Amino acid sequence: MPRRSLSAVLALTLAGTGCAAQARSADSPTLKIGYFQGAVAGPEAVVAADPGLSSHVKAKIELRPIDSGVAGMAQLRAGAFPVVSGVGNPPFVGAFSSGTDVEVVFAESIDESGLVVSDAIRSNADLRKVGVLVGSTLDFQLRGWLKSQGLTGRVQIASFAGEAAEAAAWKAHKIDAVYISQSFLIDLKKHGGRVLTTAADIARLGYAAVNLLAVSRPYAAKNRDLVQQLVCQVSQAQTLVHGDQAAKYVRPAARFLGVRPDDAVEATKSYPYIPAAEETGWLQGTDGTAASGRLAANFQRTGEFLVTQGRAKTVPSLARIAAHIDPGFWAKAQAGGCS
Repeated sequence: MPRRSLSAVLALTLAGTGCAAQARSADSPTLKIGYFQGAVAGPEAVVAADPGLSSHVKAKIELRPIDSGVAGMAQLRAGAFPVVSGVGNPPFVGAFSSGTDVEVVFAESIDESGLVVSDAIRSNADLRKVGVLVGSTLDFQLRGWLKSQGLTGRVQIASFAGEAAEAAAWKAHKIDAVYISQSFLIDLKKHGGRVLTTAADIARLGYAAVNLLAVSRPYAAKNRDLVQQLVCQVSQAQTLVHGDQAAKYVRPAARFLGVRPDDAVEATKSYPYIPAAEETGWLQGTDGTAASGRLAANFQRTGEFLVTQGRAKTVPSLARIAAHIDPGFWAKAQAGGCS
């Protein structure tokens, strides 16, 4: 089957929205998705808020807020929901390493976090105590950055269970700095915060942060059509929020985010969602296997980090890592599976 561009798939999918909405009856199943609140409109929130996108997911979407990827993975394992959007690589790798039967079906974005400091911090040498979301992708990046700067052991890491708590601690001057997601950066800048280094800077040092759409493997096996629909709409949502009509899709999603619509539009417009043209390379390599893709290599480095932190006993093999990456949904989407 010939490959279709994402724009062509988008046009085909959005066409006939009324018919799709009629086809979805009151008896449709419920799809619960764990998601993050904050200034950035995640693709799951955009899909849930837009009738034209959500009508193609043959289920009633219910978004369940989570405070961290670690908590989200724990809730998925407990059965609170079968899908988590925006979970980072350390929580994901830590989850399947400890027995959670979960898989990546789509790589959503490269994190856009920053190390926020006050004017009192003039250089790296001034840092004494930095807050971060415990066990998260940000934790992975922060520790990698401290190591690269020769600050391991010299700077204390204050672990928090939620980003709102660490932001509050920084505002109260209880910590020198906070390595925090882009969703909180706008507010902290309003309170005099200055970004000392960014996730992009740290990624160039070899510590990339990737946010993922993760699904329970048993659920995906039993509901492949539904997961396929979700992958299609999530990918299109990410394209739409960077398009000419971005505000049309972002503003309604703000009701799920806990922020003003204008703030959501501002925060989302430059958020580094992975372009459709680069998605395949994350999920699989040129040989067509997940084991040779960029995600697999990233997960192996993440496993090394988790072992050094005592959160995993061994670094998972590439074969085991590949078993938790399913490039099939994206491959089908690219082959016309979204029409």
